[in-house]
Amino acid sequence: MKALVTGSAGFIGTHVSRAMLADGFDVTGYDQKDTDEPGVESVIGNFLDLESLTTAVRGHDVIVHIGAIGDVYLAATNPELAAAVNVTGSTNIALAAEAAGARVVYASTWEVYGDPVYEPVDENHPCEPDHPYNITKLAGERMLLAANRLRDVPVIALRLGTAYGLGMRPNSVFEIFIAKALAGEPITIQGDGSQGRQFTHARDIARAFVAAAKSEARGMPLNVVSPEMISIKQLAELVTERFPTEVTYGQPRPGDVTPSYVSASRIEEVLGWKAEVSFEEGMEELLSADRG
Repeated sequence: MKALVTGSAGFIGTHVSRAMLADGFDVTGYDQKDTDEPGVESVIGNFLDLESLTTAVRGHDVIVHIGAIGDVYLAATNPELAAAVNVTGSTNIALAAEAAGARVVYASTWEVYGDPVYEPVDENHPCEPDHPYNITKLAGERMLLAANRLRDVPVIALRLGTAYGLGMRPNSVFEIFIAKALAGEPITIQGDGSQGRQFTHARDIARAFVAAAKSEARGMPLNVVSPEMISIKQLAELVTERFPTEVTYGQPRPGDVTPSYVSASRIEEVLGWKAEVSFEEGMEELLSADRG
């Protein structure tokens, strides 16, 4: 099978491309910069350009649509860009997939749910996003699922947990904490540190994309989350156990999503997927990584 991966030069895109290659896919990377992963054919493109996107997609069996404005801070300061890329760009993906007869696997987010009405949060939970990032991600998801209903484009949306692993952005909480500790500087926790996330390793996320690409399931969102809820305080403690430094506390960060416990039972039923990388294993990889 031939797969085109948008956002292939990014953190999750790199892990997904690598996993798809290992599973026997022919992989084309589609991004605004070269994809460095060996074995991936790299195409420079912008999915706001429907004509070039349609040309790039031709001949592929599946589009794995990861490319997005995924930085919540950038989405907040530049909401028009987030709307263009995450909504119009995803609409163009649907149209290009229709022209190519391709399946789409979309990278959505658990943050589309907003404040929890009940827990564990399953895929039937109401979606009430309240930030330019999760609003536009949900809008992109819904445009694609509309194409599934109205244009017979097979679409499955993966609502990803908070991803971590080697290759994360420097402004991720993991990289900030580790860089501060290595420099002997204090780590500052915003709020009291009790806020938790179901941090989900990028390798587990990549396996979910492979399973979704190979499946015939369509027309649905699926939560892709680890069962472990880890607080920011626990994360800081793991870092400072390895690289001792002071931990301080500051004001809560505005716009932080309310912690919610999210269920991954449906994806286990539909795709046979469940998280395999424990948080301790994932953290050991990060703490042992060579940072030059």
